Amino acid sequence: MAVARAINKVSDLLDKICSVILVAMLAGMVLTTSLQIICRVFFTALSWSEEVTRYLLVWSTFIGAGCVYKKGGHISVTFAQEKLPQKLQKGAQILVHLLCGALFAIAVYYGFKYMDKQGTQLSAALRIPMSLMYMAIPLGCGVMLLHAFNAIIQIFVKKEAAGE
Repeated sequence: MAVARAINKVSDLLDKICSVILVAMLAGMVLTTSLQIICRVFFTALSWSEEVTRYLLVWSTFIGAGCVYKKGGHISVTFAQEKLPQKLQKGAQILVHLLCGALFAIAVYYGFKYMDKQGTQLSAALRIPMSLMYMAIPLGCGVMLLHAFNAIIQIFVKKEAAGE
């Protein structure tokens, strides 16, 4: 029980941190794009703004996917699952989280491989290592993997609490 609570607290904390980072990244995208429009109309276009916006979008996508997964907000088809008896519904939920977890684990593994392979390349305008951009894949999928693991544990904790 103590381990389950600890994992749940880590998952919740990570979700809160990711939510704050996500809001900051979205604000950064809005500010950068607005600055680009102002500079393009009244001055000279900024050479780096589109690249910053693109990379913030990539990072916010992977971080945001973790936040949405934590809250169960991804699109899902629950029609068949709702037709199952209550006990089988829990099993179906566990199976879905296991399959998602497997996908996330594969994405983390190949994300690190890709990050390592392309990491020496520099971005065109900002000249920053592309490994920082590709790091969004294993980091975002790693967060979702933790949330999937936590979701499975919470299903078992709720079953224990209900005396099933």
